Amino acid sequence: MIQFQHPEDREFFANLLTGGDQEKLEKEFSDCFDFRHPAIKRWEFNKIKRKLLKELILKHGGKCQLRIHLDCSKDGKFEPDHIIPLSTNELNKKLRHMARTSSEKVPSQSFGSNDIKNLLLSCKRCNAYKKHKLIMPNGANPK
Repeated sequence: MIQFQHPEDREFFANLLTGGDQEKLEKEFSDCFDFRHPAIKRWEFNKIKRKLLKELILKHGGKCQLRIHLDCSKDGKFEPDHIIPLSTNELNKKLRHMARTSSEKVPSQSFGSNDIKNLLLSCKRCNAYKKHKLIMPNGANPK
């Protein structure tokens, strides 16, 4: 069972990924989550990034799956992008209504995994534009 820190996070991701079906979230998307510290996941990702990029280019034919920036794919440079970010503070902002204080940002939570199911091919411009946001790309579905 996916071990979310807050029950409302399970509902959020079920709605985002499966139209609210929590059973389907468990069955089909459990590999997309990894709640370990983001620094560990980033270190691991950097070791396998080139291999994953090659797999994604073969799978998607060198086309950006995000397509969210006006200049999408213009420079022809691609990189793997996490559908569910390794860490994000969006749920703390949206669901728990936490706000930035004058000295500190809203804390982030660790969510996404480096599993190929949680990755898509993104051009550098779209990936930079997306940052750590939870955006479902045009037609993309982690699987």
